[in-house]
Amino acid sequence: MYKIAQYLAWLSLWRRKTRSSMVIMMIALCLSGLLGLQGLYDGMISHMINTTIRSDSGEISLYNKEYRLNKSLDYRLTPLSKYEDAFSQIKAIDAYSIRLEKEGLIATAHKSLGATLKGISLENEENFGQLNAFVTEGEYSFGKKNKEALIGSALAKKFNLSIGSRVIFTAQDVTGEINSISFRIAGILKTGNPSIDDNSVFVSMEKMSKFLNLQQSATQIALRIKDTEHIKIVQNELQRLLPDTDVLRWDELYPLLIQMQELMNIFNLASYAIVFIVAALGIFGVMLVSVLERMREFSIMLAIGAPYKIVRNQIIMEASFLGLIGYIAGAFLGWILLLYMSTVGVDMRSFEAGLELYGYSAVMYANMHLYYFFQAFFAVFFATLLSVIWPLRKLKKIKPIQVIQGKML
Repeated sequence: MYKIAQYLAWLSLWRRKTRSSMVIMMIALCLSGLLGLQGLYDGMISHMINTTIRSDSGEISLYNKEYRLNKSLDYRLTPLSKYEDAFSQIKAIDAYSIRLEKEGLIATAHKSLGATLKGISLENEENFGQLNAFVTEGEYSFGKKNKEALIGSALAKKFNLSIGSRVIFTAQDVTGEINSISFRIAGILKTGNPSIDDNSVFVSMEKMSKFLNLQQSATQIALRIKDTEHIKIVQNELQRLLPDTDVLRWDELYPLLIQMQELMNIFNLASYAIVFIVAALGIFGVMLVSVLERMREFSIMLAIGAPYKIVRNQIIMEASFLGLIGYIAGAFLGWILLLYMSTVGVDMRSFEAGLELYGYSAVMYANMHLYYFFQAFFAVFFATLLSVIWPLRKLKKIKPIQVIQGKML
């Protein structure tokens, strides 16, 4: 009989350990997956924002007040010296890029499409946002006599263009005359910004000014700010110095990116709610069964005078231990996963065509922030506290003597 009792006690302990291990494993796997997804989604949005700022808007962009509605050269920024003087008064400005663009028609011998021709300075763009890093084919150059151009990858694909291909761009100049310009492709850019990759061609500012019969003019001036915390301060100061100019932050120019960021935050909150429910249900099941199995043991403790809070604290400590071990295991696995995805990345080249439509990179890199782990800790912590409420209520209502006598289970 003693051996049978010993075996049953060992079996009960083994079952409790098995249930606890399964709950810990469940919390750890859910938590690690959640941390990995959160870092990956944040990395995707951060990449899109970063490439948009580097390749186009900067932290702040300046336009004529009417230009973004009319796209006419009558609404241009001129003279440039006025803007350069204003920039020199603000130390927070790290770099700026002056651009002159015009919408028109790009054509080859077999096809024509609407596109945007942009005049830039290669040196300024390299300092501004390392535009040269986006070149996937060819060279970051306009040739010896500025007779070559850079083209967006998606636009080049539409025309089946390669390095050395010749194209013609047609548009109205500032006087309303129809002009055409011919150039060869020196390089193909893949920025991840659909507005550039799909319909932009870059030529030298000198050639663009001559093509449009303009001097000392721009349609956009993009600024990089040294400290992003000072963006609004710089914006207000520029608006004071240049009251007749639209001074817009990147998030005002691209509200869709902010909406996507907010959507990802909502998704992360929903994911944490799922982990919260999984952790709460798992720990609740284990603690409820544990309390029911040891009801007689707890009744004896209460019957001999042990305060209820001692029994309560014991149960809370057991549940907290399960939650803590599950959190530590999940945080460790999540950290390894985030470290891998932030350094090696996630290869999504098999879905590259679909991802490019939305400006995503084919190789995605995750972000890794400390607050991910704090959020996960509080989710597991509150789930642990919630999971022991019902078992404790059930324990508080028992009558210890009746339970010991076997009259009430």
